[in-house]
Amino acid sequence: MRRKFGIISTLLFLASLAAYITMLSGNDGFLFAGVVISLVGVVFAIFSEKGPYRKVGFIGNGLIIIVTIIIPLIVTTFFWNTP
Repeated sequence: MRRKFGIISTLLFLASLAAYITMLSGNDGFLFAGVVISLVGVVFAIFSEKGPYRKVGFIGNGLIIIVTIIIPLIVTTFFWNTP
């Protein structure tokens, strides 16, 4: 069962990547879906067994979360703070 979690995590990374690319083409509704799918993928990667699927799940979903949540939060908090 734990091996299937790794495969599911990798598939969720591909789905969140597709949602993020769709968001970049102009449809902002896919941003939230991509982030939620990516968070679920990280949870599945935590519970999966060690192997390549776990690494792809962690790295891929982690990059999606960093690019969509962490970097915009840092930029808007520290750099664009003028009224």
